[in-house]
Amino acid sequence: MVDEHRQRLTRNMDILTHGLEQIAQDYARHITLAEEDPETFGAGHYVLYPHGRTDLRFAIEERYIDTDWSDPDRLPASWSWKAQTRHQRSDGSHPWVTTDHGVVPSNAVHQLLGYAQKWAATVRATKLREGFFTHMRPGTRRDKPPHLEGPGLS
Repeated sequence: MVDEHRQRLTRNMDILTHGLEQIAQDYARHITLAEEDPETFGAGHYVLYPHGRTDLRFAIEERYIDTDWSDPDRLPASWSWKAQTRHQRSDGSHPWVTTDHGVVPSNAVHQLLGYAQKWAATVRATKLREGFFTHMRPGTRRDKPPHLEGPGLS
């Protein structure tokens, strides 16, 4: 029974790892996947960051039962996740603020991957929208009507 439980946790951990790698590959033009250590310096064990921006992230942290991060044989029984953004305070600091969060049990790993994929898709849509308006700003040639010639069109 214990071996079966460990196998299930291991399988779900592998599903998460490969799923996040696939999301990073699918959205490679827009996001980066980083592995960090939340105990020392990182936002989570897995963190998605948008390219060219330092004000957004999606972090996933492993959660354990009856052990902690120092156990080399640990397997997560669940994961906590959080979407964060930086907000400027009046003192000039830019702390991380959590905009959405949750906890997902190991057997719901596909739900967690869905949250990560949705976040990545939102980043992509935002970057594409920003790129569109950058290319279409007033004063550029693209906002002028085309010059048409022909009978009665001059």
